[in-house]
Amino acid sequence: MKILISGFKPFLGEKINPSQKLAFDLQERFDNVEAVLLPVEFKQSFLILEREIQNLEPDVVIMLGQAGDRKNICLEKIGLNWVQTKNGDEAGIKPETGFIEPGVDLALMSPFAVDLHFEKLKEKNLPVEISFSAGTYVCNDLYFRILNEFKILPAVFVHVPLIEEQSQSHQRPYLAYETQLQVLTELVHSVRRN
Repeated sequence: MKILISGFKPFLGEKINPSQKLAFDLQERFDNVEAVLLPVEFKQSFLILEREIQNLEPDVVIMLGQAGDRKNICLEKIGLNWVQTKNGDEAGIKPETGFIEPGVDLALMSPFAVDLHFEKLKEKNLPVEISFSAGTYVCNDLYFRILNEFKILPAVFVHVPLIEEQSQSHQRPYLAYETQLQVLTELVHSVRRN
């Protein structure tokens, strides 16, 4: 089984993005896991991941992204066909509020077995939850575009919290990096077994 895992570069003034390190640490831990680093840019992140999917032909895609307001790792169940942001991306692009793809459903549900894998992780008392909102920024834009383009490919977006060193100055929620890596390692094991 081939698994493609993406992470994002740091953004909005952050010096690190745990999703980047997690993706490449998972690649080091597992055979047949490939990592790709994406810019925090509307459309460009999709074009890079689309190319990787076409080249690698993975069985599963796991997209990782940082969410500064989350305290647990969140398995995103849907991609929303909507963009709305007050911040531009790292290329300075700030799309107009509206549909990502006009004429397409307002939301697309992932064919990835979110509930099954969530239950497997909860059985191990890991800090995970199911989320029904990947936001309206680049993470959701990427997720929706992947679900729309690769309709039967088991693909999931997973939001990870900040790590401690990011949280110290702003007193935001965080989750230790080692715990995040443990959760995602167990997720990969669960995907490979099921």
